[in-house]
Amino acid sequence: MQIQMQAFGRKAVSLRKIVGDDLYNHPHEVLYVQEFKNPQRPQGWAKIKGKGMAGAINLEWDGKSHMLVARAIAEKGNRPYALLGVFLAYLLERHGKRVASIDIQLC
Repeated sequence: MQIQMQAFGRKAVSLRKIVGDDLYNHPHEVLYVQEFKNPQRPQGWAKIKGKGMAGAINLEWDGKSHMLVARAIAEKGNRPYALLGVFLAYLLERHGKRVASIDIQLC
């Protein structure tokens, strides 16, 4: 199962970079960065995981539309609801002033 969340930034500054740098420099109690900006990928991206939680969140930044795309992907038949919920709470708590709107789609 997969859920996609789009967070639109107020400015052209990459929310993916801000989130990745923040989680790397100021650890969260649940979320951590597993991979960050692989140069073999065409766009900037990051992989976020949760301690003790199944699944992962893949982040991509689209600079033209100021949009952070977060795809929550389940592993081993689990559902990524809890992980996406923790990430959404983190995003609003630490970076809420940078976000103009959020949209969530079930895929």
